[in-house]
Amino acid sequence: MKEFQIRTLWGILFVIVLTGAILLGPYTFALLFIILSVFILSEFYTLAIQSGYSPQFLPGLLTGGFIFILSFLLVNEAIPVKSLFTFLSILFLFPVYELFRKKETPIVNIAITGFGILYVSVPLSILNFLVFPGINGKMGYDYSLLISLFVFIWASDSGAYLFGVKFGRHRLFERISPKKSWEGFIGGLLTAIVSGWILSLIFPQYSFSFMVLIAIATVIAGTLGDLVESMIKRSVGVKDSGRFMPGHGGLLDRFDSLLLASPMVFFILQFLP
Repeated sequence: MKEFQIRTLWGILFVIVLTGAILLGPYTFALLFIILSVFILSEFYTLAIQSGYSPQFLPGLLTGGFIFILSFLLVNEAIPVKSLFTFLSILFLFPVYELFRKKETPIVNIAITGFGILYVSVPLSILNFLVFPGINGKMGYDYSLLISLFVFIWASDSGAYLFGVKFGRHRLFERISPKKSWEGFIGGLLTAIVSGWILSLIFPQYSFSFMVLIAIATVIAGTLGDLVESMIKRSVGVKDSGRFMPGHGGLLDRFDSLLLASPMVFFILQFLP
């Protein structure tokens, strides 16, 4: 019972801090997600270290934070688009830096460092493009789509758990996550679609059909994101990515769905009028 109370308390605190920072404005949003980008990437690199590899920890974290700041400035038109090439230039410094480390498996170390940035930092940086100018011609800070993404993820998780416990018979991806079922996935999808209908009433600038599309994309990509993180943890032999949140594991555990959902939603938005 005590463990359930701790888990519930931290879950409520997590939602309050996350939504509060997003709702307060662009600078609290940016500050929170810069911090999250660094901490989540550090958990990923720690998993790699536990596997016996040596990613470039500090350079990777600095680059991850820099990418988010770069994206923040770009969408606010504070810097030109060509500034993005700065990020590409930094990536080429990783092989040079590895020359002076004298570590084993240098190719793997470089690859893990770069992949961590692509896996964690880039998706979180894409969130800037969802809340700032450039999306559907809107100007200014608009948190509605980002809040909707989190609602879809949370609703899907809750629906998948409830439907999975009640009706789960057919395993979704037993080799990676034995507890996930197709029934749970469908239940989570339906729950997210219902949430999309409610959100279309709260945010009338988005139609119900638009919200359904984003909900479906978020659930599919989010489920794959959860499975990818489970695969990574299983390869290391750990249950949680960290201990940042008692009863919930690490921050990577909490944001694994968003890491694939964010690029997917951004991709879809490029083809909508």
